[in-house]
Amino acid sequence: MRGFFSRSFVVSLFLLTVCGVLSGCRSVPITDRTQLLLTTSSYENELGAEAYTEYKQKFPRSKNARYNEALSRVGNSVRKVAPPNDFQWEFIVLESPTENAFCLPGGKVAVYSGLMKVMKDEAELAAVVAHEIGHAIARHGGERMSWAQLQALGALGLAVGLENDTVNGIYGTGTELGVMLPFSRSNEYEADRIGLLLMARAGYNPQAAVQFWTRFSKGKQASFLDSLTSTHPCDADRIKELQSYMAQAEADYRKAADKKNYGITLN
Repeated sequence: MRGFFSRSFVVSLFLLTVCGVLSGCRSVPITDRTQLLLTTSSYENELGAEAYTEYKQKFPRSKNARYNEALSRVGNSVRKVAPPNDFQWEFIVLESPTENAFCLPGGKVAVYSGLMKVMKDEAELAAVVAHEIGHAIARHGGERMSWAQLQALGALGLAVGLENDTVNGIYGTGTELGVMLPFSRSNEYEADRIGLLLMARAGYNPQAAVQFWTRFSKGKQASFLDSLTSTHPCDADRIKELQSYMAQAEADYRKAADKKNYGITLN
């Protein structure tokens, strides 16, 4: 009886998963890649708003008026050329030496002051902001949650059907290294592509993206193991990928109604 129940459970789980996959497909704006989404945009946006509140409580807002004005100017220029969405956009510079930026689901964009300090001009800022906006409009957060749900369902199916700790362990490591991490790196490449085109359409010189990443990565060398287990592509691969879309970006830049070129110098 126990074995029959286990097999029935696994079959039911498989059928439910297939139905969910078939009903949860969406095309990513700009790239048209078909993606799996088992979450709703409103749910993702709600999580983004909650996380944004926590970040603002953890980090004070930068008092650097030049940085705040630049981010507002650049962010609004990029979001105006983004595909239609249901986001409530916000842009903030958080005071922290961290050289990073993020865009939470729902259009909550933050750049740490540590990263602002290494920006030469507004076009470089646009490259970073547009990349983060690319993650949001592609709904990569929801996609990651969806695939994590499938990974968990797969592990549960193995646990019930096989009851073998070794096999279950191999499954967990294999899906993480063979699917989830490369999948995350593919999200980074996609955000780079979307961001490059968005910054160009907003009137910023797309060459600034390559210039920024080339300078930002100078002196950094990732080991093979680091590259294997990293959720981000290595900088050399990222730059090469950006250059592969440069012709399209430059064509969009030439069509931009308000060409800002490199914009205002920041540092």
